[in-house]
Amino acid sequence: MGMEIVFSPFNELMASLHVLCNPVHHPYRRKWAMEVERSLPTEMVDEIRLLGSLSYEWMYLMNIRNEYVLNESSTEEVIEFICSMPDDAFVFYMLGEQYSVDTLKSWKKDSRMSPLSFQQKELLSHPKQWKDRIHELLYEFNEKVFQPELFRIRPWIKRAAATFQQKLDQSSLEALNEVHPDVTVTHQTIKVQKGETYQFPLADYPHVTLQPSTFITPHVMLGVYPGRLCLGLHVAVPDTEEMMDEPPEDLLFMFKALGEATRLKILRDVLLHPYSTKQLAEKHSLSEATISGHIKTLQKAGLVKSERKGYYIFYSGNRERMESLRSDLSQFISLPLLEQFIYEHDFA
Repeated sequence: MGMEIVFSPFNELMASLHVLCNPVHHPYRRKWAMEVERSLPTEMVDEIRLLGSLSYEWMYLMNIRNEYVLNESSTEEVIEFICSMPDDAFVFYMLGEQYSVDTLKSWKKDSRMSPLSFQQKELLSHPKQWKDRIHELLYEFNEKVFQPELFRIRPWIKRAAATFQQKLDQSSLEALNEVHPDVTVTHQTIKVQKGETYQFPLADYPHVTLQPSTFITPHVMLGVYPGRLCLGLHVAVPDTEEMMDEPPEDLLFMFKALGEATRLKILRDVLLHPYSTKQLAEKHSLSEATISGHIKTLQKAGLVKSERKGYYIFYSGNRERMESLRSDLSQFISLPLLEQFIYEHDFA
């Protein structure tokens, strides 16, 4: 098995933006996120979250850096690379490689039957405008926020990488089993528990890249590519960690939304097909006001999206959010074990 530890300044930048988009799921960086959000103009925070909503809260952009193996010396190198990509490739990666380039080209001609959101359709139709917005935002955030933080955390990243490299040199199998409580490595497979269990035969994935990060926890699987896996390696930084033993608010909202029979049936309906409140009211023999109340709860939990078509607003289920439920619950339950991994191994 081939292994390497590679720190990516750009991926750490993306991870920091990811934390700002959803700080409740990153208790080890929540304190930092709250302080940064207070220091930035509201318009900039809104732009971070809007642009992030197009690309799994910035995580999809890590795939560009990892797939092209850019090995950048600065964040600016990758920003320029991404913003100079052909438009079709740019949209393809921004949407997480979920749709083929040919499919995206056909939707660009006529997107009426596509499953894309309004913002995704705008991205597809006007990629140059979105490139410009991303370029401007990343440079501003990089200068104002990320570079000072990178200067502060880099010594800890170097220390953690050197320490873990010594463990790899002594016993690679034993060291890899210390990466994260959700990672189990044998002589035949690498197993990653992420809501569901992923098993990667070492015969097919003989190369593992570990990317140190102070932001990425509790995520661990950063990318799956031909012949190799990218895993996150948590780096604890003193005075920035904030222990949180409360369930994330959005996880509680999801359980609340799912805990009522009619609402659960409405969610099932909109996951299968877009509906207006009038259509749902007729289907369930309820008033539109009652349906609207249920929809509002589902939207608050992030389980339902809306799109206006003519005079009507149609609601559809957010499958990505549904699929993340099991993962979010697993991350909260494993948090005490994760703390044990981090602090035993980083500060022993």
